[in-house]
Amino acid sequence: MWKRFKAIFNSQPYFQSSIGRLQGAGDLGAKPRPFNDEAAVQRFGSWAYAAAMMNAQAVASVPLRLYVRKRSGTKLFKTRQVSRMQKQHLMGDHAGNQRPSQSVLAKTMHWSGEFEQVTDVHPAMDVLRQVNPYQNGFELTVLRMLYLQITGNCYLHPVMDPLLRRPTELWLMPSQWTRIIPSREQFVEGYTYGADYTSRQRFETDEVIHWRLPSLTDLHYGMGRLEAVWSAMGLHESKRTMDIAKFDNHARPDYLLIVKQGATADALDRFEKQIDRKLRGTRNSGKFITITGDVEAKPLNMPMDLIGDADRVIEEIAVGFGVPISKMLANQPNRANAQVADTAWWRDTILPYCRMDEEKLNEQYLSLFDLSEDAFLAYDNPVPEDQQFQLNRRSKYVSAGIMTPNEARREEGLEPLPDGDCLRSSFNKGTQS
Repeated sequence: MWKRFKAIFNSQPYFQSSIGRLQGAGDLGAKPRPFNDEAAVQRFGSWAYAAAMMNAQAVASVPLRLYVRKRSGTKLFKTRQVSRMQKQHLMGDHAGNQRPSQSVLAKTMHWSGEFEQVTDVHPAMDVLRQVNPYQNGFELTVLRMLYLQITGNCYLHPVMDPLLRRPTELWLMPSQWTRIIPSREQFVEGYTYGADYTSRQRFETDEVIHWRLPSLTDLHYGMGRLEAVWSAMGLHESKRTMDIAKFDNHARPDYLLIVKQGATADALDRFEKQIDRKLRGTRNSGKFITITGDVEAKPLNMPMDLIGDADRVIEEIAVGFGVPISKMLANQPNRANAQVADTAWWRDTILPYCRMDEEKLNEQYLSLFDLSEDAFLAYDNPVPEDQQFQLNRRSKYVSAGIMTPNEARREEGLEPLPDGDCLRSSFNKGTQS
């Protein structure tokens, strides 16, 4: 039998138990971030930069489109019919794990597939194209994805037009300067933002759009990919520091000189200075020294383990960021393996980022335009298709009368034919003759 749960009519017990005693004791009541975002941003470089930038630019390159419910009567904006393949993707009918976000699936299913793509100039899309006077949409999307991967959080501040009552600008709030104000009544009471203590200000919850990656250690802040490979980055930096120090010493290992016969401290000091004067410095590179049999030179360098080895660090960072190792290395494997890895990368890394982004945009951004009920934003399916397979499929569908020539041409991005909206079937032609 199913267990019957006790009816609880508010979430206050959960909120109160989810916030620690000192978590609201920061500036303006903000909660400190468990992970050091400032250190993460400062450490963002090398292989982590390559992996994160690859993901961010890939997401920003996927087209984001606006769709509206199909209605009769006069239209405020120009629209066009959605292609069969695009509708299949947006309604979750695509084979494999290539579905859009839940908000998109809910809308398309609720509308029974009756929706169209907006092709006209629209305020919601205008702001996403030119987010503010200093940034365009591509730059903001790249930064949004970078902050998510490096810190696990991304914050946007929409600036509203007082007359139109909709956003006209979007401004990124760097994660290292943003803190969450927890609340025992409503879980999140607001945010604090400022480059330093003197400029810190409070923002309400409806003034900030917060993206966050899942975290098992905190209910307010997300966990970024860089945090997941933090130890690998530390090993890499330690190994790099050691290598630089070694090469600064002209790639020479240090030696211990053992004087077998007794010698005074002054004699040892003079001997050490002679060695230093003869061998140290770039001018003395390549010189050698002769010593008597009473002196033994013993190298102090120890054999290095593979801890912090570049290949291991690259592999761990690539896995942590969801990037194929073949994209991180110059000597890539054979082309077939690289193509398979590329397809898996688009499916398993880029597509989930697109889902998460469109989920948050539909949840909070579109509601600022009063479009949450009649429209949705959705990315195109980023997973590359087998071009030859799709071409054969369309040819067979047109021949069998399943797809019109114009539908096939629309999927290929070609202009429609004057008589291309009629189904053509080789079976029907043979029967008529």
